[in-house]
Amino acid sequence: MNLRQLRTLVAIAEHGSFTAAGSAVGLSHSAVSLQVKALEEELGIALVDRRQRPPRLIQRGGALVEHARSMAALVEEIRAFGAEAALAGSLTLGVVPTAMVHLLPPALARLKAAHSKLVLRVRTGLSSDLALAVRAAELDVAVATRTDIAPEGLLLHDIARETLVVIAPPDVPEATDTELIAAHPFIWFSRKTWAGEHIERLLHARGLRPAEAIEVDSLEAIESLVAHGLGVAVVPERPGAPLTPGLRRLPFGDPQEGRRLALIERSGNPKARLAAALHGELVAVAKAG
Repeated sequence: MNLRQLRTLVAIAEHGSFTAAGSAVGLSHSAVSLQVKALEEELGIALVDRRQRPPRLIQRGGALVEHARSMAALVEEIRAFGAEAALAGSLTLGVVPTAMVHLLPPALARLKAAHSKLVLRVRTGLSSDLALAVRAAELDVAVATRTDIAPEGLLLHDIARETLVVIAPPDVPEATDTELIAAHPFIWFSRKTWAGEHIERLLHARGLRPAEAIEVDSLEAIESLVAHGLGVAVVPERPGAPLTPGLRRLPFGDPQEGRRLALIERSGNPKARLAAALHGELVAVAKAG
C-alpha cells in the first residue's frame, strides 16, 4: 500500500470515473485500474463495482476514502514541518456560536492572509461537545468557554476575559444589578452551555433566584428580547460585538464577574504549530475589540 494508491482512490470518489481520476492525478485509465486492483488484493476486499459503467466505489471503498483523506492531511502536516516561515496543511476547528460572529472571522482572515496554503474547516457547537470532539480527535482545536479545571487530556489557552453585565430595558427604575434581577422576569442564556452554567452558579452564589421567563442559546436573541421589554439578562460583553442601542448595562457583581474564552487542544496535538498561530490571532483580535 502506498500514498499514490490512496490518492487515486480519493480522486475516483471526487471525480466519478477512472478516466477523470486519472486526469486529476496524472495517470492513464489502465494505471488507475491497476492501482485499485493492487489495493484490493492487499486488503482482500473489493472496493469498486466493475459491473457498472463507469465502475463505482462500493460502500467499503467509500469508507476507505475517508481514511485516505485523513492520511493525505497528515502527510501535508508532516511536510509543513520543513517550512519555518509559512504554515500549510489543514486545521479543523470548533467554535461556540457566541464567538462565531465577531471574534473568529477576523482571526481566520488574519491567519489566511499570513499563511495562504492553510485549509480551514469550521463547525459550531456547545463548549462541552466541542471539548469532547477535540479529545476524540474529531476536531484539532476548539474555541470555547473556559472551565476552571482543564478536562483530562486537554490543554486550555486563554484568549480573552469577557466581563458580565446585566442588560435591561432603558426605562426600568432599579439602580443596581441585584434590584434589576429581583424585580423583573429573567432571560437565561442556555444553561446547557458552559457560559450559561457559569452564570447560574454566580447567581446562586449571591443568593439570587431570578423569576424565569425565557431561556435561549443566542446572545443576539437575548438582547432583542430585553430591548422589547420582556425581561432582564446576564450576558458576556464580547470583543468587537456592537451594542444594542438603548439597553441599560450594569456591571454584574462587585468586583465585576466575567467568563473566559479559551482555545482547547489535545495534549501532544500534532497540529500544535497551527493551533498556536490561531491562538495568537484570536488574542490579537480580542485585544483590538
